[in-house]
Amino acid sequence: MNHLFDKVFSVNEMRISVLVIIFFITSVFALTMYVTDKDITDNLLTFLITLTCAIAGINVMNMTKDSFTIFKEKTEKTKAK
Repeated sequence: MNHLFDKVFSVNEMRISVLVIIFFITSVFALTMYVTDKDITDNLLTFLITLTCAIAGINVMNMTKDSFTIFKEKTEKTKAK
């Protein structure tokens, strides 16, 4: 089972998946708190904002890494010609 999980997800995808699952669970909990108490605590809101920033930050870093990799490959191809 571990080998199947390793083949399906890379390390970055596992990080993102765990963060998204935690964000989803926390959002459901916040919605439940809002429906029952008509209030969401500041700590929970801060946690949701932190999760959102973490997910966005990892995505930005992955996009930046990919763009540098593509640029590096293009420069190597032009040098090889």
